[in-house]
Amino acid sequence: MPKPPRYRRILWPTDFSPIAKAALPYAADMATERGADLVLLHVLPSVPPYAVAEISGAFLDRLDRETRSKAAAELRKLAAGGKHPGLRTRTVVAKGVTFDQILRVARRLRCDLIVLATHGRTGLRHVLMGSVAENVVRRAPCPVLTVRPPKFRS
Repeated sequence: MPKPPRYRRILWPTDFSPIAKAALPYAADMATERGADLVLLHVLPSVPPYAVAEISGAFLDRLDRETRSKAAAELRKLAAGGKHPGLRTRTVVAKGVTFDQILRVARRLRCDLIVLATHGRTGLRHVLMGSVAENVVRRAPCPVLTVRPPKFRS
């Protein structure tokens, strides 16, 4: 029987939704079983300056700092709230296009596996809404495990 792959670093991207959180137990269990670090990532969307031209730069900077701070606190809470004593975690908050930032962080931190949830949309809903998971799977520098929560399974 082949030996399971050695994972040193597992990336779990989240938007803090219940769907995204459904993949956390898979990522945490795998990291614990394999002795890997678990990286928890949240990507903040970029706001184009022209979209909020009437808002001053100072206000946007403060809003960005507060949003980043709240996201970091939520990631730390998720990292600490697990039932995996001794699990080594790292939290990262990035800003930009979600799938692009997931790929950048995976490359920069040399992640061996990405574990993320998916809605499993198809057809017109998929075309209209796009798919972060699909873009990550197609372009990832490492294997990707997609988790479809039971609520979305047919």
